[in-house]
Amino acid sequence: DLGYDSPPGVFEGVSRRGGDRSTLGTQINEKSLRLIARGLEVGERAEAYLRLPAGPQNVLRYRDLRVWMRGRGDGWEQGDFQAFIKLGSDDRNFYLYRAPARSTNWEPEFVIDLETWRRLRAEVENRWLSGAPASGAAECGSLDVNAFVACEGPYLVHLADPGINPPNLAAVQEVSAGIYRVAAAVPVTEAELWVDDIRLSSPVAETGKAVAVDARLIASDVGAVTASFVREDGQFHQINRDPSYRTTGTFLLATNWRLDRFLPTGLGLSVPITASYSRSDVTPELLTGSDLRGSSLQGLRKPHSWTGNYTLAIRRSERGKSWLVRGLVDPLSVIGTLTQGRSRTELSDANSDAYTVALGYNLQMQRRGPRLPFGGVIRGLPAWIRKSEFGKGLAGASFSLVPSNIRLNSGLSRNRADYSLFAVPVARSDDPAITPSTSLTHQWRNAAGVTWQPLGMLGLTGDLISTRDLRVYPDSTSLGRLAYQERRFMLGVPVGVERDRILTTSLALTPRLTSWLRPRFTSSSNFLLSRTLDSRPPVQVDGDSGAFILPQTLNNSRGREIAVALDLARALQQVWGDSSGFGKAVSRVRPLDFSSRLSRNSTYDLAAFDPDLGFMLGLGGRDRFLNHDGQSARGVSETRSATLASGADLPLGFSATISYSLTRTDRFQLVGVEFSETVTRQREWPVGNLRWTRTFAGGPLALVAAGAGIRRRSGTSTQPSGGGTVATSAISSYSLTPDLQISFRNGLALTMSLGTRSQRTENNGNATELDQDDLLGTLNYSFALPAAISRTRKQVRSTLSALSSKTLTCLEERADPLCTVVSDVRRQEIRGGLDTDLLKTVSGGLQFGYSISDARHVSRRTSQIFLMLTFQLSLYAGDYR
Repeated sequence: DLGYDSPPGVFEGVSRRGGDRSTLGTQINEKSLRLIARGLEVGERAEAYLRLPAGPQNVLRYRDLRVWMRGRGDGWEQGDFQAFIKLGSDDRNFYLYRAPARSTNWEPEFVIDLETWRRLRAEVENRWLSGAPASGAAECGSLDVNAFVACEGPYLVHLADPGINPPNLAAVQEVSAGIYRVAAAVPVTEAELWVDDIRLSSPVAETGKAVAVDARLIASDVGAVTASFVREDGQFHQINRDPSYRTTGTFLLATNWRLDRFLPTGLGLSVPITASYSRSDVTPELLTGSDLRGSSLQGLRKPHSWTGNYTLAIRRSERGKSWLVRGLVDPLSVIGTLTQGRSRTELSDANSDAYTVALGYNLQMQRRGPRLPFGGVIRGLPAWIRKSEFGKGLAGASFSLVPSNIRLNSGLSRNRADYSLFAVPVARSDDPAITPSTSLTHQWRNAAGVTWQPLGMLGLTGDLISTRDLRVYPDSTSLGRLAYQERRFMLGVPVGVERDRILTTSLALTPRLTSWLRPRFTSSSNFLLSRTLDSRPPVQVDGDSGAFILPQTLNNSRGREIAVALDLARALQQVWGDSSGFGKAVSRVRPLDFSSRLSRNSTYDLAAFDPDLGFMLGLGGRDRFLNHDGQSARGVSETRSATLASGADLPLGFSATISYSLTRTDRFQLVGVEFSETVTRQREWPVGNLRWTRTFAGGPLALVAAGAGIRRRSGTSTQPSGGGTVATSAISSYSLTPDLQISFRNGLALTMSLGTRSQRTENNGNATELDQDDLLGTLNYSFALPAAISRTRKQVRSTLSALSSKTLTCLEERADPLCTVVSDVRRQEIRGGLDTDLLKTVSGGLQFGYSISDARHVSRRTSQIFLMLTFQLSLYAGDYR
C-alpha cells in the first residue's frame, strides 16, 4: 500500500457510461510523482527535474500555475519540510515557489501567480542593468552569493547568469519539484512528497489588432506618389502561433516625378527623380528573448530604423540635329544617388550616409569606311568561288575606320557607416563614452571601353576599369605612410591611390567561306590588379635593398578557341542536288562541330613588379605565366580541351545526338621555390541521346515519346607525393537514363524514367564503387467535378507518383579484394494529390503519401505516412482612382 489518495477533483471512473464499477473495472485518469528523500539536513533539498523533450515552452498565455503537492510521514505538520516547484533554464537560473504542504490532505492547492514572478524578475534585471553587484542571496536563503536574487513570501527568482541563460517564462526549458528542510523539530530519517496535476489556468484573453492602409496618387505621366502604413500590436498572431509581443509600425512613402515635364521641350532632356522613405518603429511588450516587460525596464532602447533613398538622372531623350550635338551631347548622362539611414536595436546603434555621382558617355556608331579593292579580283576568279559566300563577302567587303561603340564612365562614391554596440539593452550614463566603429569607403571609379568591327568577320572589344581610393590613411603605420606617399594629383587635386585595375579584351574572327564550312576563332584575356591598403605589410622590391611598394595581387588569363562547323549534308547536296534521293537522305545529318580550346591563368600574390602590357594581355606561352620579372607565380593552370559533336534527324520520328570530348588540365602550385604539378585527364565517350516521338491524329493516344541518354566518363589525376613518388587517382562513371512519355487524348499523361549510374573511384590503392538506380513514374489527369458538387464543373487536377531508389556504396581496400559495403540506402515512395479552385479566391487541395526509407548498412528502417488538407485564400486590394 503506497498510502496514496487522489487530489480533490481527480477521481476513479468506469470506462463506459452507465456501467458497473465492480464488473467493468476501473481506470485512473492521473499520473503522480512520488519523491522520497533520506537523511535531509536543515537547508538541504531533494529535487526531481524534467528537461522538456519538446523544447522550450511558452507559459505567458496563462496567469496562474497550479499544482497539488502532499507530504507523507512525520515533519510536514510540524513545519520541518516545505514543498517547492521550479521553472527555469537550468539549476542556476530559475523561478521558485516554496510553501508548506500538508500530510493529512491535499489542501490547500498550490496556486502560483506568474505575474509576481515577472515583477521580481524585472526587479532583478534592473539591479543587474544598473551595474549594481550581486545581492539578495542571504536575504532569500540562497547559498550562491554571486547570484542576483529577489523574493517575496513564497516567491523567489534566482539569476546566476544574467545576459547568458536567464530564466524565461516565454521559453521554459525545465520544470522541477522537491522537498526543502527548513527546521528539525522532530527527528525524521525519510521524507516523502507526492506531486500531482501540474497545470496552467486563467488563460490570457487579449485581442490582437492589425491595421494596414495604403494610398496611391498618379498625376498622369508626370509623377506618382504611393504611401502605406502597417501596424501590428504585440498580441496579434496567426492561428496556432505565439504572439510576437512586439508592437510594430511601418510607414513607406515613395514618389517619382518627370522633372523634364516642367522644362522646355526643346532641350530634349529626360530628368526622372525618385525618392523613397521607410520608417519602422517597435514598442517591445517583452524584451527580445526574455519574459521581461519593456515598460518595466527604465531607459530601454526601443528598436527603430529609417531609410531614405533619392535618385536623380539626366540624359538626352531626343536625337540632336547636328553632328556635333549627336557626337558630344546625346551620349552624355548623369546619375546621382543619395542614401541615408539609421537602425537601432536594444544592443546596437548604426547610421550610414552614402552618395554616388556618375558621368557616362555612350556613343553608338554605324560601320562605315572605304570599300576594299577586291571586287576586280573576285570577278576574275572561277564562278564557283565568285558565287560562294566567301566570294560574295569579299567582293562587298569594307574596312570600318570608326568603332561601333565608345564607352566612358567616371563615378565618385562615398559611404560612411558608424556602428556602436552596447552591453545591456538600457541606456547608461557611460554610453556617450563608447567609441563607434567606423567604416568608410571613398572611391573614384573610371571606365573606358571600345567595340570595333573593322571587317564584317572580325570583332574587337576592350574594357579598362580603374578604381582609386580617396581615403587619407593615418601615418601611424608603415602601410598608411606608404599609401599616403603613393597618392597622385591631377590639376593640384589629390586623386588617391589606385586600388583595383581590370582589363578585359576579346577578339572574334568568323569568316564565311562557304555555306557548309564555318570556321571561327576567338581569343580573350582578363587581368586583375588588387591592392591591399589597410592590412598586410608592404612589399620590398629586390629583396632587402629595394624600395617598398603596396601589397598587391595580380591575376591574368588568356583563352583561345579554334573551331569549325562542317555541314556535310549541305556540301553533298550542292554536288548531288537537293531533290536527289541521296540529297534527301543526307539532309537528315546535322552539322559536325569541332572545337579546340586552350586557357591559361596565373596568380601572383605580393607581386614586386609593375605589370606591363604583355602581362596584362596574357601574351606568351606557359613559361610567361609561370615566371615574370624573376618572380614565380603562386599558382598556374593550363587547360586544353577538344570536342566533337554531331547528330541526325532519322526517319520514323527518331533523332540522335553524339559527342566526344577530351580534356587535360595541368596545375602548378608553388611549394617553396619549386612548382608542384598536378595533371588531370578526362575523356567523355560516348555521350549521346536517342529519342523517338510520334503524334497521333486519331484514337485514344495523342503522343508517345521515348528516349535514352548515355554518358561514359573516365579520368585520371597524378601529382607528386613525398619521397619522389607519384600519387595517382582515377575515376570512371557510366550512366544510362531511359524515359517514356504517353499522353492520351482525354488528358491523361503517363511519364516513366529510369536513371542508373555506376562509378568507380581509385585513390591511394583503395577503390570506392557506387551503384545508383532511380525509377520514377508519374500519372497526371484533370477531370471536371460532378454537376451536383460544382455547377460550373470546375477542373480537378490529380497527380499520382511512385519512386523507387537504391544507392549502394562499397569500399575495396588494397589488402582486401572484397568490396565492403559502407552505405546501402533504399527508398520507396508513393504520393498523390488533388487540387481545384473552390471559389474565385479560394483553392483547396488534398495531398497524401507513404514512404519507406531503409538504411541497411546501419539496420535502420523508417516509414512515414502523411495526409494534408490545404485551403488557400487569395485577397487583393482595390485600386480607387
